Amino acid sequence: MRMLVIGSSDTSGTSLADPSEAWPRLVGTELGEVVGETVDVINVPVVPVGPKAVPRVEDALQKHEPDLVVFAFGPYHYIVATVGQRVRRRYGERVYRAFRKIETRFEGATAKVDGAPARLNHMGRWLARRIIGAEPLSTKEEVTGIQLEIMRGLARREGLIVVILHAPDLGERIDRENKGANKRLREHREYMTGVGRSHHFLIADCVPGFEAARNQAPLRHSDGVHKGAAGHRIQADAIMAALQSPASPLRQPGAAAPGAIVSG
Repeated sequence: MRMLVIGSSDTSGTSLADPSEAWPRLVGTELGEVVGETVDVINVPVVPVGPKAVPRVEDALQKHEPDLVVFAFGPYHYIVATVGQRVRRRYGERVYRAFRKIETRFEGATAKVDGAPARLNHMGRWLARRIIGAEPLSTKEEVTGIQLEIMRGLARREGLIVVILHAPDLGERIDRENKGANKRLREHREYMTGVGRSHHFLIADCVPGFEAARNQAPLRHSDGVHKGAAGHRIQADAIMAALQSPASPLRQPGAAAPGAIVSG
């Protein structure tokens, strides 16, 4: 069985001390036990910006011919402003690349895998935003339009199980720095989930899990956006719950042959 993840740097586990704790790897292992066969996990990070995003997904579908697609999406690219994007727009790609090298070294020296940022990391980010400023990478119209087009493409493919995983709320610090970010995230989540249901996709709802665990283990990387190991565990549980729900094609008669199931 082949599972294609249309995801991001988060689904690659780049912010985790142990990338094997990323939810795609967890789901692949646990789903294999459910269906009784090995699940090959193909992770395709997609930035929902620019003309190459949708073709990247279409090429992955054509190349890998998956039985299952998990589309993990969020509105980060229009609700979260970054200093790097302000540098890129003001000073160009060459200066931006130099800035990113400095930023990456600083992050590596001061960030934490889970929990609140170290004091030096927090102060450095605050100072950069005050001096340089920050901008989002894209607009609501572009990000939403690309994600809708990806959904329409998935809905047209017969023999495919589709799960959509929407983003949980941002950390409190990121919401403060980007005023109204979580409000816009929730509006995007509600709208896109409605679209997913109209296509008869399975919905993996990780929000209750994040709410229930908010005072327990750190759920996010210190950048406030990427998830920590506990956050990935909650997302994996939400996806497995969707795949084993009564609405799942895997629970229907004849589901032993995933490639023969029509989901939307």
